[in-house]
Amino acid sequence: MTEHSYAERILGTILGKTLAKRRKELGMTQEEVAYKAQINREHYQQMEYGRSDRKRNSPLNPKLSTLLKLADALEIPVEVLLRDALAAYAEAKKHEEIF
Repeated sequence: MTEHSYAERILGTILGKTLAKRRKELGMTQEEVAYKAQINREHYQQMEYGRSDRKRNSPLNPKLSTLLKLADALEIPVEVLLRDALAAYAEAKKHEEIF
């Protein structure tokens, strides 16, 4: 089993929260976002929970093409979609280096 760092988990969690927040701002369902982004609804649902895979409980780590599709579906620039996640990841990495 692959170990995932605290920073990776934070990155996935914050990105998932951003996806959910934006979806709700637009008044969309998970199914609508998934359909518009051309991805599986269950996969999108897991993404909002910050996970890539339910069985392995691995943190969210989407492909660039998936991020671009999601940004388009959620009518938000990919830079904005990732902003909070990247900031949280950078902060978490600082703390990991201390230990």
